[in-house]
Amino acid sequence: MSKTIGLPEDLYDKAARFAAQDDLSVEEFVTAVLADRIASRNFIEQQAKLFNREEFERALNQIPDVKPEKHDRI
Repeated sequence: MSKTIGLPEDLYDKAARFAAQDDLSVEEFVTAVLADRIASRNFIEQQAKLFNREEFERALNQIPDVKPEKHDRI
């Protein structure tokens, strides 16, 4: 199945330049970029589900409450 989407011309032009550098069509390039973005989003969402606030707080409580050394100060 194929769908059509609109892109701003400047974005299309940039995608076309990158696609040419990779010897891909613009459609192949955009498909690959979109697939990568979706995979990244899925990964982040899965990692977020593993977050445990109690474990995080317990780890924070193990950090000593001291002033940073001079070279670490902002």
